[in-house]
Amino acid sequence: MNAVIHWLAMPVEKQAGRNGQRTLKYDVPNSVIVYGRRTAYVGFADNKVAERLLAHPDVEILSAEERRRIEPLPGTPMTWESLESQIPLLGTDRRRKGAVGLGDVISALTRRARIPECGSCARRRTGLNRITVWGWWRTRKLQLQPEG
Repeated sequence: MNAVIHWLAMPVEKQAGRNGQRTLKYDVPNSVIVYGRRTAYVGFADNKVAERLLAHPDVEILSAEERRRIEPLPGTPMTWESLESQIPLLGTDRRRKGAVGLGDVISALTRRARIPECGSCARRRTGLNRITVWGWWRTRKLQLQPEG
């Protein structure tokens, strides 16, 4: 079952005490955010949140035609489709029995700091995932020690 992805354009505010850092005017949980100059483009899969946000007069639906005209992260190979593929995974419990790699840890920290992941970051994450930081005992084969 595929979730419907909503893309909205909403205003951005500057935080006074945070060195002029930009934030969304309205709170949107579990979303992918692409910041523009005065507008942020927010993608998420929650229908109730979409209804709540569209009640504001300064929030608009970002059409497919507008997405074709706007480059999500200028100068990077990131596409709207690759951003959209990440949205269903947000807010879900993705525990797995395998190990957790260093790339996933760094990616989680940068996402939490609201630093967008570009194509180079994704390749770096894949490479760094070869270094296991948690669950390393699950990836090794059990070797029995000789008695004695």
